Amino acid sequence: MDLDQQELNENQVIEEFGRQLLVPGISEAGQNNLLKKNILLIGLGALGTIASQYLVRAGIGSITLLDFDRVSLSNLHRQINYNKNDIDQYKSEISKTILSNINSVTKIDQYPISFESFLEMNDFDNIDYIFDCSDNYVTKTNSSLFAKSKSIAYSSISINSSEGIFFSQSYLKENNSYCFKCLFPNIDETNHRCLNSAMIGPVAGFVASLACSKIILELAKTNPEMKNEILLIDLLTSDINKLQLNKSNCNHTDE
Repeated sequence: MDLDQQELNENQVIEEFGRQLLVPGISEAGQNNLLKKNILLIGLGALGTIASQYLVRAGIGSITLLDFDRVSLSNLHRQINYNKNDIDQYKSEISKTILSNINSVTKIDQYPISFESFLEMNDFDNIDYIFDCSDNYVTKTNSSLFAKSKSIAYSSISINSSEGIFFSQSYLKENNSYCFKCLFPNIDETNHRCLNSAMIGPVAGFVASLACSKIILELAKTNPEMKNEILLIDLLTSDINKLQLNKSNCNHTDE
């Protein structure tokens, strides 16, 4: 395995990730692929905190955390990176501290700013995957359009009460695949946030875990092939419905 940049020998990687190496589709080659990947994670609320834990524990090489929000008491029943001592502190800063103690390989950067502000200060040349866990649908639209324009693999997740949505977008730069704005064309008028949505923590846990499983298994491949698809998840009925999206005449741009 090519582990020079992580400064770990093969025995150390096997010790940290040995159980994961046994999963079909990962093995040593797949783990090595994960060690080379750089993920941009947008939003560190209920979904983002759980996703950040699983992605770091999987041995992703680098993860950049974005969230301009601060921890509040109402967050604690579902946002697993925080406790009462963290109230009024930036979520991205606390999350980096928590995640930095998990393994010996993942490089973690954090910015207490919005995705839109982050765009103004970065070129994204080293980003392999954008994972939007934010609660802001305008941000999701912007991140989806940007990922498509730059041919970056992309997915987003959302929850409300007992329901969740996983959306995966083709990373190829072509106009015949759906973007987030294709699915929600009037999103700019709503600017909806999930601040007052009914929610229990396990719903966020299930949706984020499902998404991370798909992302980890895909990024472990030598040639990832993210597809345009939607998973509709209802935990009250235990139903997961998969919608494979047909080709679209998408003409949206990241303006």
